[in-house]
Amino acid sequence: MRFIYGIIVCIVIFANGLSGSESISLVTLSGRAPGYAGEEIVFYTYKDRITSTEKELVTLTIDENEEFSASFESPDKVTYMFSRKGRYYIYMFAEPGSDYEIVLPPRNDKSNWESINPYYEGIPTHIAILNHDREELNNLVREFDQAYDPLFGETLIRLTIDRDLDLLDSIRIRFDEQFGAVENPYFIQYSRYKMALLKIMAQLQSVRYISDNYFRQEPVLYDNIAYMELFNQVYNKYFLFFGRTVEGKKIYDDINRKGCFYELRNTLQSDKVLGEERLLELVILKGLHDAFYGSDFSRSGMLAILDSLADITKFPEHEQIAGHIRDKVTRLLTGFEPPGFELMNREGEMMSLSDFSGDYVYLNFCTAVSYGCLSEYEILNNLKNKHSEYLRIVTIFIDESYEAMQTFLSKNDYDWEFLYYGSQPSLLKEYDVRMFPTYYLIDRDGKLLMSPAPSPAENFENYLLRTMRSRREFR
Repeated sequence: MRFIYGIIVCIVIFANGLSGSESISLVTLSGRAPGYAGEEIVFYTYKDRITSTEKELVTLTIDENEEFSASFESPDKVTYMFSRKGRYYIYMFAEPGSDYEIVLPPRNDKSNWESINPYYEGIPTHIAILNHDREELNNLVREFDQAYDPLFGETLIRLTIDRDLDLLDSIRIRFDEQFGAVENPYFIQYSRYKMALLKIMAQLQSVRYISDNYFRQEPVLYDNIAYMELFNQVYNKYFLFFGRTVEGKKIYDDINRKGCFYELRNTLQSDKVLGEERLLELVILKGLHDAFYGSDFSRSGMLAILDSLADITKFPEHEQIAGHIRDKVTRLLTGFEPPGFELMNREGEMMSLSDFSGDYVYLNFCTAVSYGCLSEYEILNNLKNKHSEYLRIVTIFIDESYEAMQTFLSKNDYDWEFLYYGSQPSLLKEYDVRMFPTYYLIDRDGKLLMSPAPSPAENFENYLLRTMRSRREFR
């Protein structure tokens, strides 16, 4: 009741600010993709850099001559775009209204183990731009990174251990000589925040100093990946650290008992380093995102605060980020709908999660090379035979090809539903699959009942029967 009362007290109507419209221009990509004739390469961008939620941007259709041409609409800002193809993570920066002639790296397929690893990101590879000079953004960033990345080896160790400020000055002077005349606004900020990241990683400047000098008095650069990389480093788990201070202890009451955005905002305003409203709200969004994966704060309280922020913020970017956070943190919570899918079964038919509505769904992720999966298939077979009246067993099969799944099934007498993951490999991340097998139980209404669920060898059957008795659902 106290929690409900706290939410009611915090319901205040604010008028949302009107956002200006963004101008739209076309970005055109053309060039070659060696080894990919007849295939498609999908490029993505990030909706935001707190949740790293991805969205499709453009698809390159490679013709028989290994060539392509495609365009996409771009807002009036630099767009960071990327694709995971084979063993590569390829990326570039697209400036609005630009035409790019590019060459993708030659085909290099993943190994079997890399293919079934949901956290394999690939070899970072900056796409080569052929029709622009050194002053073009991609060429500037590539040249900068080639000089910057090696600093995170022996140089970083020297800076950290010896606190060699002369070495830091020499690095700064060298970069100023190399890039000091550059006028590209995105690159100027990119290089600035990259150098600040080096300082904080070498522990040459405190988190509070970086916050005060690189964020509090500065504009928020949502689309600059170097700004957001440093932001995520500086404000990582901010609620936990601020909650240890005398003035910060109140955030536990603000979140856990009241679930009140206004109370939390007022408490955080005592931390002068956060500065103006836009930065303060962004830090709150980052704090909610990080805290949701711990056990220190009430999830219902955080969701209430997240929804309040989305309702009253005058910054459109924050409303969008709040929505992305809610989608991300609730997708595997019991009582919420799990990520949907549409995958091919053994008969070559596309099936979606909604096709199983009305029954309990025992969803599992397995491979043909996992002993844990193979050892439990017979138990799954028994479960299917005993409880098929109300339980559907669905295995999302992870292997190098659809044909490999069919070969496996032709050699084994397993007649529950097998779906091949290949058309939606992102499911492994969406379901947080870290090992094989991984199980979930979904109820008749399509909502997660247990996340994750016990394996068949861990008395899953008893749990299912107890649940059905408690719901009076035996037929």
